[in-house]
Amino acid sequence: MSLRPDVTSLRGRRSFRIGAILFLIGAEALLYGFSYPFFSLALEKQGLANWLIGLNASLAGIGILFVGPFLPRIIARLGVGRLVALLFAIPFLSFLAILVHGDTVTWFAARFVMGTCFSALWTTTEIWLNGELDDRRRGRIIAASGTLYAACQFVGPLMLGVVGVAGALPLVAAMIPLAAGAFVAAFLSLRAGAPAGETGEDAHADISWRLALAVAGPVLATAFICGVGETAMQSLLPLYGLAHGLSDAAASRMVATFALGEAVLVIALGWAADRYGRRPVLAAATLIAAVSTAALPFVFGSVAALQAALFLSGGTVAGVYTLGIVLIGQDYRGQRLALVSTAFGMAYSAGSVIGATPIGYLIDLFGVEALPATVGGSFLLLSLLVAAGGLRRARNAD
Repeated sequence: MSLRPDVTSLRGRRSFRIGAILFLIGAEALLYGFSYPFFSLALEKQGLANWLIGLNASLAGIGILFVGPFLPRIIARLGVGRLVALLFAIPFLSFLAILVHGDTVTWFAARFVMGTCFSALWTTTEIWLNGELDDRRRGRIIAASGTLYAACQFVGPLMLGVVGVAGALPLVAAMIPLAAGAFVAAFLSLRAGAPAGETGEDAHADISWRLALAVAGPVLATAFICGVGETAMQSLLPLYGLAHGLSDAAASRMVATFALGEAVLVIALGWAADRYGRRPVLAAATLIAAVSTAALPFVFGSVAALQAALFLSGGTVAGVYTLGIVLIGQDYRGQRLALVSTAFGMAYSAGSVIGATPIGYLIDLFGVEALPATVGGSFLLLSLLVAAGGLRRARNAD
């Protein structure tokens, strides 16, 4: 008797789950891209001071630092599917609260709650997807999810341009994908036996953050450097361009080229990682990130060379982060996957928060070339760490 129909059925069910999780990632990114300009513009129309609008934006980013340490235990208790459903449902209720009340306190409380949920969704959907994938195609699908996230995040502001920022329409428009995300996650959770990210070895192990640092410290350093590099480049590149005599529009296009590399090149790196090995491709990506970023002062005489350097820098900085996620999925299972993935996301967030400030201070001290020198130097150190075997297979570190 042939088992091929059963194998085909299992593959079909897994492909369906992967597709559904990718839908959740897209919905999450759409709402993330929608919410940032929506809150700023809506609060500006209410006459709030700029510093209060900035404070509202800051509230969206700090919640994960409070919730992140507890995510692995919450996943172990609820299962990743049920948690993701809640993380979609709670922002739905937050938008509903704004729709019903609409006072300033509600806007600020809702922003904090939504920002925390969106940040936690970023980590939990990565954990869920990683737990569903096999090693044969892990790199390609993780990379494709990153491109999907970037594309849907780009669509968010476009959707806001259609629905506007006044009245109930933008709130209802945001609630629709949130309701769809909650339904899909709950459906997957009900259909699944044991939630991905909870089964397998270490499912009931007593795993501490100290152990996560011991077995995955270099991987977490990778996330931190990516957070610093990406945030610093995106926020300070326009100033760098202006200092080199570019117009405002041309300086802004530098960021666009950097972001285009993030959206496009990461897929090629994911494919190469599956074909040629994750660690060799990671070593190459960190070296290219270092060289292309450090080369910026030397390529300003050529528009084509400048655009190529920015494209490579953006693609490899984002690609190093993606390859780190792939390595985590390859090396960890069960609760340890949840723990290290959460620590990875928090390390990136910490780098993003810290990133631009010290590099901006170095620019004040030494001039604008401190930007490519610092970011390029950081990735050069990371490439040496990878080449020296610092990111060895985690199971061998136990």
